[in-house]
Formats: sequence, C-alpha cells, structure tokens
Amino acid sequence: MKNITTLFLSLLLISCHQKNETIPKTAVQHTESDSLDKIDIDKTLHCVYALSKTTTAIVVNLHEKNTYNGAKFDEVFNQIEKKDSLYNVLYQDTTRVQNFEYYDTLGIYKLIRNKTLENEIKKITDKNYYVYGTKGFSKVTINKVVCGLDECRTNIIAFPIENFDTTKNGKPLLCSKQLLKINYQKSYFDIEKKIQEFDEKESKNYDYKDDIKTKVFANIGDAYFAYNDDFMWGRNPDKSKCKFPGRTIYIVKKDKPIKKFWVDGLDLFGIPCD
Repeated sequence: MKNITTLFLSLLLISCHQKNETIPKTAVQHTESDSLDKIDIDKTLHCVYALSKTTTAIVVNLHEKNTYNGAKFDEVFNQIEKKDSLYNVLYQDTTRVQNFEYYDTLGIYKLIRNKTLENEIKKITDKNYYVYGTKGFSKVTINKVVCGLDECRTNIIAFPIENFDTTKNGKPLLCSKQLLKINYQKSYFDIEKKIQEFDEKESKNYDYKDDIKTKVFANIGDAYFAYNDDFMWGRNPDKSKCKFPGRTIYIVKKDKPIKKFWVDGLDLFGIPCD
C-alpha cells in the first residue's frame, strides 16, 4: 500500500451541530486536559471541514482501519445501507434508495440524510463537543447526521455545525469531547518552519501529495496543532489546489527529531480509482 494511503486513508473523523454557546479564551485556565498524556487522543479528537458553502461539519471516515469507533460506525452504516440501498445514490438511481433526502448538494460531496442512520449513529457518539478554530473555540451539541458517499474519495459521516462564530473563533478545524488547555500564540514562525522542512523531507516518499504548506495554529506544551487546507475545496472546488486536507499534531522538542503524534485527513483526489 502506498505511503500516502496510510497517511490519509487510515484516519478518523466525527461531526457535531453547533450549539449557541461560546466559551471565552479565559476559560482555558479551568480545563483539566493540559497534557496529551491525559488524553485518549484517538477517542477524543476529530476533524472539522467546510464541505460546501452552506455546510461545515465534523466528519468520521467510513471503511477505514484503526479509527475511533471505526468498526462501530462501519457496522451501523453497513446495516442501514443494506436495508435502504444508500449506495444507489452514487449511480443516481434514487428510486431504489429508501428513507433518504438530499441534505446539501452544493459541495464536493452530495450529502444525504437518512433518519434511521442518524438515530443509530447518535447512539454511539457523545452529545457534546468542543470545536477548535484557528483563533478560539466553542461548545457544540450533536444534532443532525448526514453522509457523503463517493466511488473514489473518502466516504464520510458528518455532523453539521451551525452558527459557529468564525469572526471570534476563526476557521473551525478540530473537535474534542474533552475541554483542552490549548494555547493560541500570536506566532509559530520558528516551529512552523521546522515542521515544513520535516514535511518536505517526508513527502519525498509519497506518490501523491499536496503543495499546501502546513500551518500551526495552537499548542499544548511541545505538542503543536496544525492543518493543511486552503478552505476552498468544499466551497469553490475549481479554485482549490487541495486534494488531501488534513489535521496533524506534531511533537517538537529541542534537539530531538520531530514526531507526528496524531494525523487525520481526507482523500479528495480519489487514490483508489487512480
């Protein structure tokens, strides 16, 4: 299996619906999770993406190994798909699809909603999460569940977010069920430069890659939270150069090699069909 497949296709994602509640940055000092050692990262952290001009969501990837609750999500989805024939949406044969409605067809994914799937997925997810943006974060509550199916791209289940204050919190990037003692510094220039050099060396081993530079937006000690995304692929696909949007946590310590602690992303290029 090609290395990039391991990087971008063995991932996890989940999604939330925005609750009209914002947490000021001053609340960070009251958090309990001030170290990654205290966090079961694979069970608490998920990605957020702008899937279209109207839908931003936190997403969980389907049919991928080594993901948080991946087997449970796949099991639930496969049961509902078998009964309601959801994959027929791919072939525009909607007469054979049961209990579904289009939720949003404006983005790179044609998102659909199935009430049975929604009810069953809610049983295996937490109700409340914290969504972290480029500048701040706020608390959200899961409401709707939709899915995006594609023959080649990553298949996803998504929980749409509404009323996320991008002016205050910036572009939403990550979701955690735990309130993290995350720091937003004014500049990560030196750290960012080291990480970008690390990425350039590592990417030489990849058969597929983006030219999107890694941006660091926050940290917890020596753990630096970063993203690769131009935020255009969902809203204006023709203007986007990003085919592998992702989120990564790097461990950067003085005089020690950089390590990837956690990585998550989407394959929008469609490697399986190449």
